[in-house]
Amino acid sequence: MLTQKLIGPVIPVRFIAFSAIGGLGVFVHMAVLWPMLTLLGSGAFLIGQSAATLVAMTSNFFLNNILTYRDMRLRGRQLLWGWFSFVAACSVGALANVGIANYLFQGGHSGWFLSALAGILVGAVWNYAVTAVYTWKRPRAA
Repeated sequence: MLTQKLIGPVIPVRFIAFSAIGGLGVFVHMAVLWPMLTLLGSGAFLIGQSAATLVAMTSNFFLNNILTYRDMRLRGRQLLWGWFSFVAACSVGALANVGIANYLFQGGHSGWFLSALAGILVGAVWNYAVTAVYTWKRPRAA
């Protein structure tokens, strides 16, 4: 069971697990974005980046619910509300992700892969911190 233990002086174990799942989310993201760009062309980068972000967020939510937060796993109606909470909490990170990636790509600063990766990294720490508080919070003692 994962707990809030720290590795070294400052890194929570859950952040390591959350980051590992986020790494898998990068593959999910690219697996959605690449075919969209291949089929629709580079003019569809903003739409593709947005769609890939939502798909990756959704897969990350379910994997985190099963693995990272298994001791606080959401089920039933709480699972649906948890997903909404996760998406809402990650929306700021997602907006930053899409904005930075689109800026880098459209400005010619980097190709689609590095632009997308830069966008993904921008939201990672925000997403962990916010979802740990709002999505998988422990119920208050009565």
